[in-house]
Amino acid sequence: MTDPDVLRGRKILVVGLARSGLAAVRFLLRQGAVVAATDSREQPAPEETLRALQDAGCRLCLGEHRLSDFLEADLIVISPGVPSDLGPLQVARSAGKTVVGELELAWRFLSCPVVAVTGSNGKTTTVTALGAMLGAAGVPHWVGGNIGRPLMDFHLEGVGPDRNGPRVIVLEVSSFQLETIQSFRPWIAAWTNLSEDHLDRYPDLEAYAEAKFRIFENQTGQDWAIVPFRDAWLDSRRGRIRSKLLRFGTAQGGAGDLPEIRLEAGRIVWREPGGTRDEGYETARVRLRGVHNLENLMVALAAARLCGAAPQAIQSVLDSFGGLEHRLEFVAQKDGVTFFNDSKATTVESVLRALESFAEPVLLVAGGKDKGLDFAPLRKPLARHVRRLFLFGEAAERMARELAGAAEIERVRDLDEAVRKAWEAARPGEVVLLSPACSSFDMFRDYEERGNRFKRLVRDLLGETEGEGSGVRP
Repeated sequence: MTDPDVLRGRKILVVGLARSGLAAVRFLLRQGAVVAATDSREQPAPEETLRALQDAGCRLCLGEHRLSDFLEADLIVISPGVPSDLGPLQVARSAGKTVVGELELAWRFLSCPVVAVTGSNGKTTTVTALGAMLGAAGVPHWVGGNIGRPLMDFHLEGVGPDRNGPRVIVLEVSSFQLETIQSFRPWIAAWTNLSEDHLDRYPDLEAYAEAKFRIFENQTGQDWAIVPFRDAWLDSRRGRIRSKLLRFGTAQGGAGDLPEIRLEAGRIVWREPGGTRDEGYETARVRLRGVHNLENLMVALAAARLCGAAPQAIQSVLDSFGGLEHRLEFVAQKDGVTFFNDSKATTVESVLRALESFAEPVLLVAGGKDKGLDFAPLRKPLARHVRRLFLFGEAAERMARELAGAAEIERVRDLDEAVRKAWEAARPGEVVLLSPACSSFDMFRDYEERGNRFKRLVRDLLGETEGEGSGVRP
């Protein structure tokens, strides 16, 4: 753990004033640093928030990035949403300036071990389930990171080992956050899966995957890596992982080729490292749909056991965990038609997983901001699962072109029209599913606003009040 006093009097520039940037500014001011903050937006945060930062001593530069601010700083801290190849950052690095992300800076002042989870899909579900397992077992913990609670908040909340703090910190970490790490070293690093994503930021899948792979970069033989049993990209690079491996997946091959955490005959089976006895966890009462969600729970289970959670506590969470809002979330059912909100599905792979979770015919609502992903892998699953596809948003034209012939396709003006037409077309026994395969930023603030709009539209159409039919179906 680094002493925060090293920040006193240092000139530090924070780039980007979203949640992480705001938390970093507050922490740095508290430590006595000389803080400036820059954002290309004129109004990156509420006026009262910006005024409070100025009153506390932060100098703001909004609406543009001034190179002089970058060159005058002793240290530059960037938010995850800021591209690491931003022009002024490149100049600053060439001038010898140190550039780190909020995750790296917050990590340097921690004194308890970290469990970090990355992957293209399932991170938030895994982290939330792990937090629930630790809570049920009475293991002191703190949950945050890319889940919407910056790690810097841990320091701002004044929690620490000397103040009855956690035994472990659980973090969701994104590729954006991992781009700028230097010494970040999780005790347990979990990789849920890999699929195309963020190709509007990365030139190709390889660059995106390499950013995520940095989660293992600083681990040693004293640490743990929880990885898929079968992952073609990761399999060819496992020699670069120095930590102890725990693999999760479905049992395949002979007895000598079994993952340490596996799905077997309706149970999740776990064998403690170095042990000889298998532990079985029943999945009959798991409420989440899809094999991918069972895999998320397997990762959470393995990390929870390494953290000392008791089997009984873990089983209680498996029996009761209801999943997360906007992730295959049951919305309502009427006249035999069921509505699910999967607004968080902003990648092709996440839509594939959603479709595979349903045996019923699906009326799929998709579209939004184009992230440059290849939609062709959706063709066969659409032909198998989807009776009708409603497309809206910026990406609708390209999606319609690339998916033509795979299902009956209708272009619509917006989400409102898509939901109305899907309800009119739906038959008893069918599912209306919002699973966009695109980000939301062409029409909505974020995926949460999009998902909430979908739920409100459904309930208005069905004549339900808020809360009726809500929740995850058993």
